[in-house]
Amino acid sequence: MSKRAQFKVGDSIFYPSAGVGVIQSVEDIYVAGKFEPCYVILIPETRMVIRVPKGNIERNGIRPLLNERKLKELFKVLAARSSRKRVTGGNWTERCKEIERKINSGSCMELGEVVRDLMRWKKQSGLSFEESMLLETACGYLAREVAAIQGIGMDAARDRISNYVGVN
Repeated sequence: MSKRAQFKVGDSIFYPSAGVGVIQSVEDIYVAGKFEPCYVILIPETRMVIRVPKGNIERNGIRPLLNERKLKELFKVLAARSSRKRVTGGNWTERCKEIERKINSGSCMELGEVVRDLMRWKKQSGLSFEESMLLETACGYLAREVAAIQGIGMDAARDRISNYVGVN
Protein backbone atom coordinates (compact mmCIF):
# COMPACT_ATOMS: atom_id res chain seq x y z
CA MET A 1 0.00 0.00 0.00
CA SER A 2 1.45 3.29 -1.01
CA LYS A 3 -0.77 5.46 1.16
CA ARG A 4 -1.60 4.73 4.77
CA ALA A 5 -5.00 3.10 5.14
CA GLN A 6 -7.50 5.22 7.04
CA PHE A 7 -10.58 3.58 8.45
CA LYS A 8 -13.64 4.97 10.12
CA VAL A 9 -16.04 3.46 12.64
CA GLY A 10 -18.30 0.94 10.93
CA ASP A 11 -15.82 0.02 8.17
CA SER A 12 -15.40 -3.69 7.43
CA ILE A 13 -11.79 -4.82 7.24
CA PHE A 14 -9.75 -7.98 6.76
CA TYR A 15 -7.47 -8.87 9.66
CA PRO A 16 -4.89 -11.59 8.84
CA SER A 17 -5.11 -14.58 11.18
CA ALA A 18 -8.59 -13.51 12.31
CA GLY A 19 -10.68 -12.82 9.19
CA VAL A 20 -13.31 -10.20 8.52
CA GLY A 21 -13.80 -7.60 11.21
CA VAL A 22 -15.58 -4.31 11.83
CA ILE A 23 -14.07 -1.11 13.24
CA GLN A 24 -16.10 -0.55 16.40
CA SER A 25 -14.41 2.59 17.68
CA VAL A 26 -11.17 4.50 18.05
CA GLU A 27 -9.75 4.70 21.57
CA ASP A 28 -6.68 6.28 23.07
CA ILE A 29 -4.66 3.53 24.73
CA TYR A 30 -1.70 4.15 27.03
CA VAL A 31 1.28 2.39 25.39
CA ALA A 32 4.97 2.81 26.19
CA GLY A 33 4.52 5.93 28.26
CA LYS A 34 2.15 7.81 25.93
CA PHE A 35 -1.39 7.74 24.65
CA GLU A 36 -1.82 6.33 21.18
CA PRO A 37 -5.02 6.17 19.10
CA CYS A 38 -6.06 2.57 18.44
CA TYR A 39 -8.71 0.98 16.28
CA VAL A 40 -11.01 -1.32 18.21
CA ILE A 41 -11.87 -4.18 15.86
CA LEU A 42 -14.59 -6.76 16.46
CA ILE A 43 -14.26 -10.11 14.70
CA PRO A 44 -17.94 -11.20 14.62
CA GLU A 45 -17.21 -14.87 13.89
CA THR A 46 -15.28 -15.36 17.13
CA ARG A 47 -16.53 -12.29 19.06
CA MET A 48 -12.89 -11.40 19.55
CA VAL A 49 -12.02 -7.73 20.12
CA ILE A 50 -8.62 -6.54 18.97
CA ARG A 51 -7.03 -3.16 19.62
CA VAL A 52 -4.47 -2.07 17.03
CA PRO A 53 -2.57 1.23 17.16
CA LYS A 54 -3.33 3.27 14.03
CA GLY A 55 0.39 3.34 13.22
CA ASN A 56 0.55 -0.47 13.13
CA ILE A 57 -2.31 -1.09 10.70
CA GLU A 58 -0.12 -1.69 7.63
CA ARG A 59 2.52 -3.67 9.53
CA ASN A 60 -0.23 -6.01 10.77
CA GLY A 61 -1.54 -6.50 7.22
CA ILE A 62 -4.97 -5.06 7.99
CA ARG A 63 -6.69 -3.96 4.81
CA PRO A 64 -10.10 -2.91 3.52
CA LEU A 65 -12.29 -5.62 2.03
CA LEU A 66 -11.80 -6.26 -1.67
CA ASN A 67 -13.45 -3.99 -4.20
CA GLU A 68 -15.22 -5.46 -7.26
CA ARG A 69 -12.07 -5.31 -9.44
CA LYS A 70 -9.95 -7.12 -6.84
CA LEU A 71 -12.74 -9.65 -6.30
CA LYS A 72 -12.67 -10.47 -10.03
CA GLU A 73 -8.87 -10.91 -9.78
CA LEU A 74 -9.39 -13.27 -6.83
CA PHE A 75 -11.89 -15.35 -8.83
CA LYS A 76 -9.33 -15.56 -11.66
CA VAL A 77 -6.73 -16.85 -9.18
CA LEU A 78 -9.21 -19.46 -7.92
CA ALA A 79 -9.98 -20.62 -11.47
CA ALA A 80 -6.36 -20.59 -12.71
CA ARG A 81 -4.14 -23.60 -13.05
CA SER A 82 -2.12 -24.38 -9.99
CA SER A 83 1.35 -22.86 -10.12
CA ARG A 84 2.90 -25.85 -8.39
CA LYS A 85 2.18 -29.50 -7.92
CA ARG A 86 1.78 -31.12 -4.57
CA VAL A 87 4.92 -32.96 -3.65
CA THR A 88 4.16 -36.11 -1.73
CA GLY A 89 6.74 -37.01 0.82
CA GLY A 90 9.41 -34.39 1.28
CA ASN A 91 9.28 -31.99 4.17
CA TRP A 92 5.56 -31.60 4.87
CA THR A 93 6.21 -29.40 7.90
CA GLU A 94 7.94 -26.84 5.69
CA ARG A 95 5.07 -27.02 3.20
CA CYS A 96 2.55 -26.42 6.00
CA LYS A 97 4.59 -23.50 7.37
CA GLU A 98 4.61 -21.91 3.90
CA ILE A 99 0.85 -22.42 3.58
CA GLU A 100 0.32 -20.89 7.02
CA ARG A 101 2.53 -17.92 6.11
CA LYS A 102 0.38 -17.29 3.02
CA ILE A 103 -2.83 -17.54 5.05
CA ASN A 104 -1.57 -15.00 7.58
CA SER A 105 0.01 -12.65 5.02
CA GLY A 106 -3.15 -10.61 4.54
CA SER A 107 -2.90 -10.99 0.76
CA CYS A 108 -6.21 -12.08 -0.70
CA MET A 109 -4.41 -13.45 -3.77
CA GLU A 110 -2.10 -15.67 -1.68
CA LEU A 111 -5.12 -16.79 0.34
CA GLY A 112 -6.87 -17.63 -2.93
CA GLU A 113 -3.87 -19.67 -4.11
CA VAL A 114 -3.87 -21.65 -0.85
CA VAL A 115 -7.59 -22.41 -1.08
CA ARG A 116 -7.35 -23.37 -4.76
CA ASP A 117 -4.35 -25.65 -4.32
CA LEU A 118 -5.56 -27.35 -1.14
CA MET A 119 -9.07 -27.93 -2.54
CA ARG A 120 -7.62 -29.53 -5.64
CA TRP A 121 -5.09 -31.61 -3.69
CA LYS A 122 -7.91 -32.79 -1.42
CA LYS A 123 -9.92 -33.95 -4.41
CA GLN A 124 -6.93 -35.63 -6.10
CA SER A 125 -5.30 -37.49 -3.25
CA GLY A 126 -6.54 -36.25 0.10
CA LEU A 127 -4.87 -34.04 2.68
CA SER A 128 -3.05 -34.61 5.92
CA PHE A 129 -4.86 -33.56 9.10
CA GLU A 130 -2.83 -30.35 9.31
CA GLU A 131 -3.45 -29.50 5.65
CA SER A 132 -7.19 -30.10 6.19
CA MET A 133 -7.16 -27.69 9.13
CA LEU A 134 -5.28 -25.09 7.08
CA LEU A 135 -7.82 -25.48 4.25
CA GLU A 136 -10.69 -25.00 6.67
CA THR A 137 -9.09 -21.84 8.08
CA ALA A 138 -8.21 -20.36 4.68
CA CYS A 139 -11.56 -21.22 3.12
CA GLY A 140 -13.37 -19.75 6.13
CA TYR A 141 -11.50 -16.45 5.86
CA LEU A 142 -12.07 -16.26 2.12
CA ALA A 143 -15.75 -17.23 2.33
CA ARG A 144 -16.43 -14.63 5.04
CA GLU A 145 -14.84 -11.93 2.91
CA VAL A 146 -16.73 -12.96 -0.25
CA ALA A 147 -19.98 -13.18 1.75
CA ALA A 148 -19.45 -9.71 3.25
CA ILE A 149 -18.60 -8.14 -0.11
CA GLN A 150 -21.41 -9.73 -2.08
CA GLY A 151 -24.05 -9.72 0.65
CA ILE A 152 -24.55 -13.49 0.52
CA GLY A 153 -24.50 -16.23 3.15
CA MET A 154 -21.44 -18.27 4.10
CA ASP A 155 -22.71 -21.42 2.38
CA ALA A 156 -23.33 -19.54 -0.85
CA ALA A 157 -19.86 -17.98 -0.64
CA ARG A 158 -18.23 -21.41 -0.10
CA ASP A 159 -20.19 -22.79 -3.07
CA ARG A 160 -19.07 -19.89 -5.24
CA ILE A 161 -15.43 -20.48 -4.25
CA SER A 162 -15.72 -24.22 -4.97
CA ASN A 163 -17.28 -23.50 -8.35
CA TYR A 164 -14.39 -21.23 -9.36
CA VAL A 165 -11.83 -23.78 -8.15
CA GLY A 166 -13.71 -26.44 -10.09
CA VAL A 167 -14.10 -29.05 -7.36
CA ASN A 168 -17.91 -29.34 -7.27
